[in-house]
Amino acid sequence: CFEFDTGGGGGAGGGGSYLVFPPAGAKTTFKDLCDKHNVTWQVGCGFYAVVRIEKIHAGKEMLLHSTDSDTFVVGSANCRAKLGWPTAGELKKGPKDIPVGHRLYVQSTSYNRVIPPGTHVLFEVDAETYAAHRKTTTIPASGAAPAAEAAAKSKPGAGVKAKASGRATLPPKAKAKAKARAKAKAKAKAGKKSQ
Repeated sequence: CFEFDTGGGGGAGGGGSYLVFPPAGAKTTFKDLCDKHNVTWQVGCGFYAVVRIEKIHAGKEMLLHSTDSDTFVVGSANCRAKLGWPTAGELKKGPKDIPVGHRLYVQSTSYNRVIPPGTHVLFEVDAETYAAHRKTTTIPASGAAPAAEAAAKSKPGAGVKAKASGRATLPPKAKAKAKARAKAKAKAKAGKKSQ
């Protein structure tokens, strides 16, 4: 689980709480993964790791994960700058365009997008779902995992830092936004149950 703000325009894909779905052994879709992991599907909340040449549309958010330091560069503009790519327009990029020790996640708005076997996936969730999944963490109760003890490293201006423990420092505005989203979703869920 990770929390950060992608700096997007709000709503889905705008930042908040994220779950990492383990790579599947066979091709799958975001909808299937959400069903399997008991997560509500929302348009624009799924991010897939680039494992083949992809056409990345200008409006898609991106997250660049340093697998060595377990830190993220968040937001399309920050990722493009970090990778030395054009600041605007459509891109056609593949695994060879991403530095060793990094994984690029690209936003998808399609629930039936085919995700190849072995592909890492991030999914933005509400605070309630995030909390439920955090309770099932594999980090020992006696303390943080060794990787979590080291501070995450990131260059200034490269976005919000996410530590290996999965927590990032959120600005107050982003925290308030995540809380409001969780309350609205809980209220909508309660309304459905009473009908």
